[in-house]
Amino acid sequence: MTSGSPIQKVTDSAAGPAAPYRPLSTTLSAVAVEIDDLAKLSDRLQSLISAALTADGAANSDHMKEFQAIDLLVQRLHGVAIFMSALAESTSVHWHVDAAAAAAGVPLGDLARRLGGLASPTAAPDQTRPLPSGDLDLFG
Repeated sequence: MTSGSPIQKVTDSAAGPAAPYRPLSTTLSAVAVEIDDLAKLSDRLQSLISAALTADGAANSDHMKEFQAIDLLVQRLHGVAIFMSALAESTSVHWHVDAAAAAAGVPLGDLARRLGGLASPTAAPDQTRPLPSGDLDLFG
């Protein structure tokens, strides 16, 4: 591929990829970790909503349908995380990507750094990652 391409095949493993390329498998693993974190966050939110619905005694069928949609969201996120992990494990060691350039457009700085390879993609959220940052909207 050309040097301007976001994907580069390394044919001489001793030489390694040209900077700032990193293994595609590493990038896919970072995406899998992020998706799994989102699934866990969604699961926690599902538990919170479940408790709120129970406390309010809500029997509204529309609310229950939306609650089931949250459950589907959690299951799908976990499924996509598993899929991304499997892709990462099966990706050739000769393929590298410029993940930092791809992550440059991600609006959340911490997420962009993790996806771009500037932070450990496998760090546990409760150990080394700060709490997710972003906008806070309060509804009254």
